Amino acid sequence: MTTDRKQSFYYDPLMLGKRAQRVRVEKHLSIESLAQQAGLNKNTIVRFEKGLSTRMDTIYKICNVLSVSPFQLLDGKLVKGRDYAIKKHIESGKVQRHQRVPDASDAGMTTGDLHYKLPGGDMAAKVIEVRSRSTRRSHPGEELLFCLTGTIGVEISDVKVTLNKGDALFFWGTEPHVYFNADGTKAVSVALSIVNSGDEINEE
Repeated sequence: MTTDRKQSFYYDPLMLGKRAQRVRVEKHLSIESLAQQAGLNKNTIVRFEKGLSTRMDTIYKICNVLSVSPFQLLDGKLVKGRDYAIKKHIESGKVQRHQRVPDASDAGMTTGDLHYKLPGGDMAAKVIEVRSRSTRRSHPGEELLFCLTGTIGVEISDVKVTLNKGDALFFWGTEPHVYFNADGTKAVSVALSIVNSGDEINEE
């Protein structure tokens, strides 16, 4: 194992855990079943999938049951339908726009809107104007992007997607992503919702 690979492996444990989780679900394995086959406690699996600190030998045990290596998970190509989905030309109603507040962390975007609390977690909904290229970001939860005006480009890990007015994109926020203005003439408006799971680790 090279030093570079070690660094990339430890760089984003949340992305690794969530990609492993999607493989587990795709293989129709429950957390309990995976834990039993790997000889681990189920809370260890939950912690790993949440991106929390996990020993290297434990990660290899989990990946062995999933028939995938940690590096395949980190370097793997995203799968359409599993890791992201595009819905073209969805009819939308009017979006209520609220006071726009400059986002100090990202000069290429302006945001504003509402925050909601859901029984299963938190959802932050906002309208964004993308003027240029955003910084690369990743976060827990699922992301829904709906193009209101213009044409927006989105890079999700190794995938580049272009959305026109009325198109929607769903993807996992743990995948590194960038928004950029693909219109080239004016700011692009999109509605963005992020849902973060409120699941807790069950202690035995």
